Amino acid sequence: MLKAKVAFNQKEGGEYYLLGLKLDKNFIKSFLPGQFLKIRISLNFDPLIPRPFTIHAVEKDKLLVLYRVVGKGTQLLSKILPGEELEIIGPLGKPFPEIKEPYLICAGGAGIAGFGYLLQKTNNFPLKIFYGAKTKEELVRLFFYEKFGVPLILVTEDGSYGKKGLVTQVLEEELNNKKSKASSLVLLACGPPLMLKSILEIAKKHQLKTFLVLETFLACGTGFCKGCVIPLKKGGYSYLCVDGPTFLADEVDFEKFFS
Repeated sequence: MLKAKVAFNQKEGGEYYLLGLKLDKNFIKSFLPGQFLKIRISLNFDPLIPRPFTIHAVEKDKLLVLYRVVGKGTQLLSKILPGEELEIIGPLGKPFPEIKEPYLICAGGAGIAGFGYLLQKTNNFPLKIFYGAKTKEELVRLFFYEKFGVPLILVTEDGSYGKKGLVTQVLEEELNNKKSKASSLVLLACGPPLMLKSILEIAKKHQLKTFLVLETFLACGTGFCKGCVIPLKKGGYSYLCVDGPTFLADEVDFEKFFS
């Protein structure tokens, strides 16, 4: 494990925090968009397993992690102060696939995090980014995403900002308006399980080639423990930590994955 000094750990809105880790620039360059790292939050045995986090962005000698406080591990992480050190493992997983066709991004909640670094590095920007959250305060880092000039369609479930409803509903409205042109698009999505289930239905209806960023229990991060299995339609399994976290939707047996 590598030690990283905390440059900042600031609240962004709602339960979201932005963690800046100061690291060697050459090490930072080894990370590609879509990959992740694991952070050992405590030197004690609780929590025992380092937590996985996607790479949100890079600023010179700092690697940025955007995370949401959802449990004991992230609660402890939110208390880490600048100047403290954390142990990390990475880069892990495969980067986002190279998409040459016109594409859309759909993100729900913390699912927005990994697309920041993609925008920093890509030569093929998405046509639009659909970003949804429950409330206005949970729509975070908007200024960062807006600076890339990609249309950002904001959606809140309570209607406190942007369009009211679910981000998948607004995405489908967009696809319905495009009609015959929709099938020529590619969709890249990340979010909670219920959102991804809706994405699968939309993709099937509009015949969209779709890539999904998946989450499952992840222990070692190297494929050794065989814990993060992703069932495949053709039979057998892939492993999220070495083959993912982004998968072509048509290849995954989602009936087994969501069961």
